[in-house]
Amino acid sequence: MAEVKLVVTVSGGLIQDIFSNVPARVLILDCDTEGFDRLKRIRDWNFREGAPSEETFEAFDTMPWDAFVDPVAVEHFFKEMEKGASDDAEDQEEILDLQHNTGMEKRNGL
Repeated sequence: MAEVKLVVTVSGGLIQDIFSNVPARVLILDCDTEGFDRLKRIRDWNFREGAPSEETFEAFDTMPWDAFVDPVAVEHFFKEMEKGASDDAEDQEEILDLQHNTGMEKRNGL
């Protein structure tokens, strides 16, 4: 099975398109709900326990996206973004921590 790679294009804070190298369904949990009236309260996930949490949060009420399949374009963008990427493991770890923490903070309303 091929590694699933997704490219999400965002402009002005809004998702414009999602495409992948293989068929994929993508669910966007948008917790930046200010100004929206289509909200849904859902249970969070406890990653430590690997099970649903009793905590809840509000997300924009949307359906999953079917990613447009274009493996050549996906590979192109991955290669472009990886050009000149830091080989320093510490830098990569910092980037991954930032990505993870930003998502968690957003979801937790921080």
